[in-house]
Amino acid sequence: MEGRLIERDLESVLKYTEKPGTPDEVKTTVKAGEDEVTIIRQGMIAYRQRYHPGETTICVVETPGGTSEMEVHTLSYRRERKGTHGRIQFSFRLAMACEPMGRYRLLIQWTEVPAQA
Repeated sequence: MEGRLIERDLESVLKYTEKPGTPDEVKTTVKAGEDEVTIIRQGMIAYRQRYHPGETTICVVETPGGTSEMEVHTLSYRRERKGTHGRIQFSFRLAMACEPMGRYRLLIQWTEVPAQA
C-alpha cells in the first residue's frame, strides 16, 4: 500500500490510508520514536494508542456501536532503518473492556521509492 514517510529528529512518521474512497476507509498514522510507538487510526473504528515496553496504557476505542476501553501491556518494541528500507516491530497483550484478548505482534515494513515527476 502507498503512504508517506516523514523523518523528524527523533521519530519516523508513516501515514497511509486503507481502502481509500470507500465507506470502510481508515487513515492510519504510525509515530515511531526511539523507545515507543503510537498508532492513530481514524475511520469506522478510531483510537490513539501508545506502545511503550514494560508499560500498560489505556485508550478509548470509538466504534459505530459505542466506545470501549482498550488496555495494552507492551512487551517489546524495535525500530530499524537501513537505507531506503525500514521496519517497526512490537508485541503486546491486549484486553478490551477488562476481557483478555490475547498476545499480538505487529510488524510494519516500508520501502521508499523515488517520487514520480
